[in-house]
Amino acid sequence: MAILPRCPEVATGVLFSGQGAQRVGMGRECADSPILLECLAQASDVLHLDLKKICFDGPLEELTRTDVCQVALYAVGYGVFKTLEARELLPDVACFAGLSLGEWTALAAAGAFAFEDGLPLIAMRGRLMDEACRRAPGGMLSLIGGERREVFSLCEQTGLYPSNFNAPDQVVISGPVAGIHAAMDLTKNFSFRRAIPINVAGAYHSPVMAEAQRGLRPEVEKLVVCEPSVPVMSNVTGKPHENAAAIRRFLVEQITAPVQWETCMQSAAVLGVSDFCECGSGKVLVGLVKKNIPGATAREAAELLSA
Repeated sequence: MAILPRCPEVATGVLFSGQGAQRVGMGRECADSPILLECLAQASDVLHLDLKKICFDGPLEELTRTDVCQVALYAVGYGVFKTLEARELLPDVACFAGLSLGEWTALAAAGAFAFEDGLPLIAMRGRLMDEACRRAPGGMLSLIGGERREVFSLCEQTGLYPSNFNAPDQVVISGPVAGIHAAMDLTKNFSFRRAIPINVAGAYHSPVMAEAQRGLRPEVEKLVVCEPSVPVMSNVTGKPHENAAAIRRFLVEQITAPVQWETCMQSAAVLGVSDFCECGSGKVLVGLVKKNIPGATAREAAELLSA
């Protein structure tokens, strides 16, 4: 059965960043939070490195590595959220959503599984995806403007794949490096306003990641999952997860499936959510809220912490 939403006086959605949002200094706004520091310490033990130092001080090259970046985003996003929660800075939360890796953080925040149980799986996810990137170098390209039919046409011409449907005027495509270069050259033949390479190491959310998906599946099937406290949007369907089995299935499928972020935002709006807080790094999702839900408000966690 699908989770029925509550009806809080203030319907708030909490959002978690995915890979590409990482930056040196992320989490520093909560540097005085024992909660965040404990999350980073647990993640450091799993990775066998000083994740706090890498997040706060860099270098960016190390933070951007897929096998480091995913655990870092998960730990920082979860730690920032739990800090906001402990300080009573969030109104009643009506839904969670996370972009790509951020979906794991959203599910942990909603109590679908324990934070510490997610850590080794995300470390494995990052490692497997990093290996896939090394075997088949690829990239991602954000297309701003244009029409959806042009996105599909460009992909057909270059051997790329639609990988993120982020907003009505923003779609990300991914695939081999040669295809990314060809697509950048060909965008002048379409009505896209901009074509922006994304700071990631590979062709995520495409068939290029199939081997990583196969490697992760048996471990995710062992994950202890329960019903989330409030609805959590699935990247694969754009709708709330229905049960534990669906959560496990879609966490595996999302590695190669396109992210339906536009639909996730529409589903949040159906629940009556009109105020959002992005926990983690940067403000990419803040911008996407405003593109997807006219009239909605969105803030970074840092704004709440400094108010």
